[in-house]
Amino acid sequence: MMQPVHAILIGAGQRGADVYGAYALAHPEEIRFVAVAEPNPERRARFAAQHQIPPQNQFESWEPLLEQSQYRQVALVCTQDQQHTAPTLAALRAGYDVLLEKPMATTADECKQLADTAEETGQQLHICHVLRFTPHFTKMREIIQSGVLGEIISVSHRENVSWWHMAHSFVRGNWRKAAESAPMILAKCCHDLDILIWALDDRCETLSSVGGLRHYRPENAPQGAPQFCLEGCPVAETCPHYAPFIYEDLAPLWRGYADTSKGFARAVMRAQERAPGAVKILSALLPTLRPLRDYRGWPVSVVVQNPTQEEIHNALKSGPYGRCVYHCDNDVVDHQVVAMQFAGGASVTLTMHGHSHAEGRYTRIQGARGELRAEFGYGGAWIEVDEHRSDRRTRYDTSAASNEGHGGGDARLMRAFLESLGNQSGMHFASGVSLGSALQSASHLTTARRSLESHLMAFAAEDARLGEKVVKMGEFRGEK
Repeated sequence: MMQPVHAILIGAGQRGADVYGAYALAHPEEIRFVAVAEPNPERRARFAAQHQIPPQNQFESWEPLLEQSQYRQVALVCTQDQQHTAPTLAALRAGYDVLLEKPMATTADECKQLADTAEETGQQLHICHVLRFTPHFTKMREIIQSGVLGEIISVSHRENVSWWHMAHSFVRGNWRKAAESAPMILAKCCHDLDILIWALDDRCETLSSVGGLRHYRPENAPQGAPQFCLEGCPVAETCPHYAPFIYEDLAPLWRGYADTSKGFARAVMRAQERAPGAVKILSALLPTLRPLRDYRGWPVSVVVQNPTQEEIHNALKSGPYGRCVYHCDNDVVDHQVVAMQFAGGASVTLTMHGHSHAEGRYTRIQGARGELRAEFGYGGAWIEVDEHRSDRRTRYDTSAASNEGHGGGDARLMRAFLESLGNQSGMHFASGVSLGSALQSASHLTTARRSLESHLMAFAAEDARLGEKVVKMGEFRGEK
């Protein structure tokens, strides 16, 4: 029997352990984690237990792990953003093919260094641009490239970060300070910039940007608001950012799924918010509802490693996710607009903000022969195309299954990465996935050199915003 790909994991956090680790557990014939490096002992022990990794293959840091020679096959680097560069460079030089979480790095120079090193060593380095692998954006690219819209004139793309996701990640969470993580336009929208250049098959020539931090500031705090929500907040019953409302009730999460779902799924999500006890009873009869019975996923999995109601409540008393959103040390923007001129002549705008009622990405494309409108949300996705001459309207349901992360992109990314290794270990594909479809997904993979473009656009956008100027991308890339 042929052996699965042997992989090491550097960073056993939410993405590394809960997404790629979960994929390995579901598809042991394709990939097996044989070693892990994670500084948090509880996370390290939990991941090692799940994947039956012996003590000698468990490491507190990545340096001693990469000094070993017996593992050299595949490395997944899923550390915090600012910790991407060093382990990735070391892994490439040690002979590993690498799958690296986005963003590649938090400076333009480090991003360039990663791309250069991958090419110098001859090792594969792929970036986790999971949106490329979703049925939604795959279909959008197919429609654009088919010519049904004609010449592309204008593109308006919106990254609508919900108000509670903004509070979780960019006010209370790990991405709240640019100096400790990255500019929000990079951390959140390197996905979107990558999708734009990939779907249009074009490059940006010039861009400008405006935006800033408007709302999540101390002067906007309600009168008498304490440092922590559970310290007797006077507006606990009305503040949308009240921490127990977000993390204990999980009301915004279920609403977000309901707002972009349909049919039975929509009814269930609404019921989960209003009558979780009833859903818990029904889950005994309907297996599809069991994940909702004792939900322990994102965002509560970030608040505490053992997300029981008691542990979550205790964590909110004095932990970072229990802070008043107006009394945090955040400095990243909560809204930003990037205006771009592409080489083919299309004008493109990207609007990112953290005040959306429902999480999702909206796209509108005007072509000389037709128009495309699209929505990509937690609970589902769709694309509509109107053709000018015939007035024909075509609607595509581009939703993934409700249990597929990132709109179906997570699993397809992993499959494509493993296929890109050349099927050297004789792996098999998951049930229902043909070799042809896997090869098609592999064509969506983005090398470090290709990923560099979207990252440079993000850095250029921040440079344009702070400098109040128009950036010529050729000069920013260092082209003569």
